[in-house]
Amino acid sequence: MDIDEAPRTRMPAAERRELILRDATAVFAANGYGGTTTDLVAKAAGVSQPYVVRMFGSKEKLFLAVLERAARLLVETFRAAIPGPDGEARRERMGMAYVALIAERGLHQVLMQAFLLGGDPVIGPEARACFLQIWQLVRDEAGM
Repeated sequence: MDIDEAPRTRMPAAERRELILRDATAVFAANGYGGTTTDLVAKAAGVSQPYVVRMFGSKEKLFLAVLERAARLLVETFRAAIPGPDGEARRERMGMAYVALIAERGLHQVLMQAFLLGGDPVIGPEARACFLQIWQLVRDEAGM
């Protein structure tokens, strides 16, 4: 190492995991659940396929983590839009917040993929729990 070179620092595992989930969201959105492989996710994230499997365990568990992240982002976004005048103004804020999530590439499509997988014995219950959480937030916290 040259004296002028700074030592390389490793990315923290939590940060790497978030980056993989972000890239996996885009890959699942583009290819669907059936058309996505852990290899495609690894290539998009710039890591090895074994690393993805080691971190998540399987494609199914990776998708569940992607779904959990999508639901968390949607809930956080809706929750941030709730304060302020209620009624039509609140509906408008929440609608605009939902539209703003388009910048989170693939998030809406992943939610759609989860809905389509509602009959899957593992993904289906998790997808329903995700949608229930969102519905309860809109009903109970937003009063809609």
